[in-house]
Amino acid sequence: MSAAPTTAVARTYYPHVEGLRGVAAVYVFVFHIWQTAVQHPATATLGGWFASTGFLQLGHFSVPAFIVVSGFCLGLPVAQKPGKAFDSKRFFLRRARRLMPAYVPVVLLSTIPFCATVILMGGHVNVPHVGIAALLHLALVHNLLYATTEYLNGPLWSIALECQIYVVFALLLVPLWRRFGLIPQLLAACAFGFAPHLFRGYLDWSVPWMIVLFAFGLIAADLCARRELPKLPWNWLALGFGAVTLAFLVNYRDGVQGDWAAAPIDLLLGVTIALFFVAAHRDERILPARFLAARPIVFLGTFSYSLYLIHAPLVDVVGAVLYRTHAGVALSAAVWAAMIGLVLVAAYLFYRVFERPFLSAPFRRAIDADVNRTGEPVPLTLAENAA
Repeated sequence: MSAAPTTAVARTYYPHVEGLRGVAAVYVFVFHIWQTAVQHPATATLGGWFASTGFLQLGHFSVPAFIVVSGFCLGLPVAQKPGKAFDSKRFFLRRARRLMPAYVPVVLLSTIPFCATVILMGGHVNVPHVGIAALLHLALVHNLLYATTEYLNGPLWSIALECQIYVVFALLLVPLWRRFGLIPQLLAACAFGFAPHLFRGYLDWSVPWMIVLFAFGLIAADLCARRELPKLPWNWLALGFGAVTLAFLVNYRDGVQGDWAAAPIDLLLGVTIALFFVAAHRDERILPARFLAARPIVFLGTFSYSLYLIHAPLVDVVGAVLYRTHAGVALSAAVWAAMIGLVLVAAYLFYRVFERPFLSAPFRRAIDADVNRTGEPVPLTLAENAA
């Protein structure tokens, strides 16, 4: 599949993309509550709910959604302006400005609930280990070591992985895409994604094959930037891959299979989301796009990054307190229910302080216009979206 002529006209803000971010972030938040309150033997104050809450154990699969969204949003500016040189230095600076003002304080602040959780669970805080782990997190390489992958703040492994994908994207995938088309960049992504597994499963814990999902997002971006979409049944293709993905998800059990067992489902889900983006680009009235574009869902999407960053240490420390106090089922259920609302509020406040000031002004206006429905969505290039 080679690159077709594209148009450089400005795209509009995609509310269903923001909505997907929001749904994925809230689901992974609830998933971590489920892991702590229901699944984990040491803290399962709601362990009796295990049989009836299996639908909450698929939190891992929120990460593929984030990765495809990232590939789609970052790929659209490249696809829309095929004749414009790609400035990798500017790209890295924009990514750092977008992600690091929220990421750095979260890493530092996470040490407090992490240490509190260790003490509440009867452990000993190894201060040098905590300091080394924090430095590895700040360097965005902690996911490369098994011992620190989910240390301090579990979900941050995927932030490091995504930033590593950015390097491959800017230095390899874009040049291949620009010169040779979509298939070579996809093959290169497959090589980077699957090669570590061939060496006795090295890095399986960090799921490097997610770079292939990023490449799926680039393909969707290329298709959506074309003057005309290829005449294919995009809705049916998305529905078909979605059905196959769902069939695999039904048999998935968190914590039972190894990391590599999730790879086929990750890839299927990535293809499904990429096809959905193309189908929604052709017709934003399709039901999933309309649902994800609903104002409350889009609102969740606006601070989904902050929610993803801050929730896990708070869940861990609350789980440890409930364990330490031998809380009963009724009290635990009430605390966890209240926890959902309180963390959402905390995430929004964190977003206002550490995230929103670093968004581009056009993107902020687009968010406000769509969430408040003050008018038509603000015309916005996805380059500004990614900023």
